[in-house]
This record gives sequence, C-alpha cells and structure tokens, in this order.
Amino acid sequence: MRTGIESPFRRPESSLAPVLEGERAALLVVDMQYFDAHAEWGEGKTARGLGVLHAFDEYFTQLAEVIPRIQSLLAVSRRKGVEVIHVRVAELTNDSRDAGLKQLVRGLAVPKDSKEAQLLDEVRAIDDEIVISKSSSGAFGTSNLDRILRNMGIDTLIVVGTSTAGCVESTASDAVDLGYTVIVAADACACSTRRSHAQALGRMAAASVLVASTDELRSRLGDLAPVDRAARSGVAAAKRHLPASVFPGAAPENPYRLIFGPAVRLSLDHAHSAVVIVDPHRFACDPAHGLGTVVPDRAAVAAARYYERVRSAVSNIVRLLEACRSWRLPLAFVRTAAARPDGRDLSPQVRALGRIPVAGGPDAEILPELAPMPGDLVLNKPGSGVCTGTGLDERLRYLGVHTVVLAGVSYDGGLERSVRSLTDRGYGVVLVPDACATFDAQLQRNLWNMETGIINVLATADVIGALAWSERAGVGESAGGPPAP
Repeated sequence: MRTGIESPFRRPESSLAPVLEGERAALLVVDMQYFDAHAEWGEGKTARGLGVLHAFDEYFTQLAEVIPRIQSLLAVSRRKGVEVIHVRVAELTNDSRDAGLKQLVRGLAVPKDSKEAQLLDEVRAIDDEIVISKSSSGAFGTSNLDRILRNMGIDTLIVVGTSTAGCVESTASDAVDLGYTVIVAADACACSTRRSHAQALGRMAAASVLVASTDELRSRLGDLAPVDRAARSGVAAAKRHLPASVFPGAAPENPYRLIFGPAVRLSLDHAHSAVVIVDPHRFACDPAHGLGTVVPDRAAVAAARYYERVRSAVSNIVRLLEACRSWRLPLAFVRTAAARPDGRDLSPQVRALGRIPVAGGPDAEILPELAPMPGDLVLNKPGSGVCTGTGLDERLRYLGVHTVVLAGVSYDGGLERSVRSLTDRGYGVVLVPDACATFDAQLQRNLWNMETGIINVLATADVIGALAWSERAGVGESAGGPPAP
C-alpha cells in the first residue's frame, strides 16, 4: 500500500515483506477502550463537557468504520490460533499515582478499575487473551510487552487500534527498534483526523513499518495453517522439567536443589553464542589504577588477594578470547565507565566508591592483554550488571545470540548480577569460574555451584572444547533458538 511519503534511504517495500508464520505472529490491539474510543467516556466525555465534542466527529466516524475491521482480524486470528494481545491505557492503582508524567500533564489519568480502563465490548478480550496496561503512549516503554513476546517466540506484530499518530505509531516505532517486523493495518486504525491518520501511516511506512489493508491481512492470516496452541503451553513445559525423583547429590542446605531438575545443557554453537567479559579495565583489574588507589589500609590484604585472583582469571580470559576469535564469535567487553568527567551518569553505588572511571581516561582502559579488536563490542555500564543502561540486550538480540559465555571480574557483584539479568532476559549463560575473579574468596568458590536452570558452569578448557566440537560437528548454522522448554 502506497502512503505518499517516500524515504530515499529505505529499501523497496517488497524486500521487507515478511513471510507470516502463525506461531511467530501476534495481533496487537492498541487502546480500543472506553477511555479514548467511546464518545461517552474518557476523552469524549471531557470534550463534551468543554463543548467541543463536535471537533471529534471525524475521529469517532473513523472508529465506527474501524471496529468491524478489527473484529474481522480478531475472528481470523482466533480461528487460526494466532496470539491476540490487547494493550490499554490504565494505571495499576485506583488513584493513578503511578501515572507517567507524559500522561499527567495532558490531564490523562485512567484508574485501573474505571470504566475508561475497560476494553470496548465489541473488541473485548476473550478466554485468556493477554491484556497489558500501560501509562504511556507506546506499549513497550511502561510494560513488559517485549518480554512476553520474546517468551512466546513472537517476532511479527500486526497492529490495529487508536490513535494512528499517537499510541499506534509510538508502539510501532519502538517495536521496529526492538527488532520486530511490524505491519500496521491502515484501515483498522483511527486518528483525530483523516489527514493526520494518512500522515502517520506515511511516516511509519517511510521508517520500515509495513502498511497493509485489512483485506490483505485477513487473506494472509486465513491462508495460515492453524497454530498448535497446546505446544506453547508454559504449564506443560514446566511439568516436563519437574524431576521424577530427588536430584542426585542435592545439597540439603539448599532445599530448592531437591525439587529442581538438573540444568538444561546449553548448545555452544557458533551462530548463536557470544562471549561477554565484565569489567576487564584497569579500574577493576590494575592495583595501580582505579579501585586499587583508594583501598583503605585495613583492606590491603584482602585487596591483594583479589588482584591475585584477577591475574589468574585474566590468563584464562586470554585463552578464551584467542579461541573465540579464531571462530569469529561475537565478543563484548562491558566496563563500568562514565561519559561525564564528574561521573554523574553513573549509579550512586558506583560514585560512592570514591573513584570515577571515565571513558577515554586511564582507569577505563581495558587491560592490554585483553585489548578489543575491530569488530568487538565495547560497552559502558553505569552500574553492576551488564544489561542495565548498556544496550547489550538489544545488540545480542540483533546478533541472534541465545547463549552467553560469561567471564570477567566482580569487584561489586557484577558477575552475579549479570547472570541474573541475562537469564531473566531469556539468555542461557555459560559461566566460566576460572576466567572470573570476585572480591571475596568464598564468592569465588560459589561460582562453581551456580549451575541451575539455564545456567551452565564450565572451566575455560571445557568451553573451548565445546566450541571446537561445535565447529567440527557443523552445528553453527543449523542450531537455532534458546534451549527447548
């Protein structure tokens, strides 16, 4: 569908056209609720009270046209088993104290139990369709939509709803940046005016959002093979992982070991694995720089032992990097470093250490023996874990990575926090304790006991051996996806 706006930098639309797969697609219905899609409630009620409801005649006329089209897409999606997700403006509280500033300054508040928060009867959710509340224009910024979609393996979104230039466009823009294929059903969206609607479609089409008609999408969805919804069941998947008996060697001091099964064995295939090194810079690794210069006398002995562990870990990181570079695995160095000289962009916990590592300065320099090479990622983090504030998650996603080999140093719990944040985002983690150094000897020993769920623990030599086997077996290009649930 042509939209009247063309970008000289965008590839032809035909080259971006997706092949719809029911298991990987979802119909996303945006803000079809009483707050902004019914003339008697919410925004319509406000307009009526101010005597300007007539200014919205064009908008509500569009909505009357749009609702039957959304119903038709809902019907075919439900018939084929395609996931249907509803997003709405609604706070989590009844006094809207959690509302976003963007909403409040425009007089927008939608208490969770209000009539305005309810979906229109004509397009309401049925059965166990997911309904996500947001206090923002876009559906991603203030919700867990991205995580839900990734958990279900969905990478294609068909977007309908209101308003085209507001919540629909914000949702579509974020989705494209997060790597989703986005299709907007042009005639199943409504905006304040038809002109504004057309302009929004043009902006989206010029920025890698696909624009199609309801008829086109209904036809494409109708041609799909039915989705096996039972195969997506998390309840069934969880039951498959329940142990039939107590896990051999379970430690009695950890009762969870008695009810959790063994860790899932992760594949270290070359196409879907990456290596992440935490804090390999002088700030954390060199006693003559960074933290080493602010160690109090009472902690001198403990610090000296920490740097001994660092030296041991670095020698194994060198081996790991050499092997991974030979196989061209993606490498990411994630270090604590500020962009501002005063460190105000770092977390309060880092600033409280008494020394600020600044990007470009000597403290932020990565150890020479671990120096990044062209093509390696070098990311700066403001806190401990490697995901918060770094963009690592998005980079790994674009690279197609499912398994992260994790090594480095932990002067502040960064390794442990990185394991948690990566696995919470769905990555399998292979932790390499002999290529790690922690600030405490007991914590160092504990790294060897972290294997559970989608965390594997391997020595450097075993990681290298597994990667070598993967190359010999030729699984690098055929293996795909995270561990099967």
